[in-house]
Amino acid sequence: MPANLKDLTEEELSLLLNGLPLLSQAFWGPSEDWCKEMRRAASTNELEKLGQIAGSKVAAHTMTRYIEAFITLEQAFEILEQAYVRLFISSRGGIRASLHHSFYDSEDGRLMGRPVKMMEDRLKTSGIALPGEDSIPADHLAVEVEYLTLLLENAFGGNAGEGDLPAAQGFAKIELKPWLEQLADRLETETECPFYPAATRLLLAMVSLIAS
Repeated sequence: MPANLKDLTEEELSLLLNGLPLLSQAFWGPSEDWCKEMRRAASTNELEKLGQIAGSKVAAHTMTRYIEAFITLEQAFEILEQAYVRLFISSRGGIRASLHHSFYDSEDGRLMGRPVKMMEDRLKTSGIALPGEDSIPADHLAVEVEYLTLLLENAFGGNAGEGDLPAAQGFAKIELKPWLEQLADRLETETECPFYPAATRLLLAMVSLIAS
């Protein structure tokens, strides 16, 4: 396992940059196209390689076995969508975990807190528009992961500035990693659908590598 980003080969860095948006889409909610992309990533060992790079082989293997077990993409989509709603949107007795940074940033689980304004400012500075305009709070996990991906692409692009990589690492370490750890802990006891706990653990491992 590489100790930090500078230890990655070009192939490993490319896998990481492609893997972040693939995992972020899992937390927007599944679609049949995304399920097809996940099946491809599993069959080409892309997920397993991501697990090796990030030091999260068990999580990557769990995701691979889970997605490959479905006979059809339609079946995968249906089951993953049901689990997504139950875990993150609506469930009798309460959802298992929130996908919003603000929930973990406050003592009483309030939404629309400091992280929303923080991310709105960051997105505005970067010229990024949220999908669905104002319907999605800017501190959603998928938004923060996609923002981190943009920072990394800037850092390793042809016009990278001196502060681009530290900016990506600082965001990963200070803003994203702490609450992603809490999200992963909340999903730890989920057994009915092991895919989302595993995806969270793999994502956390990738963010931790970036932050190191």
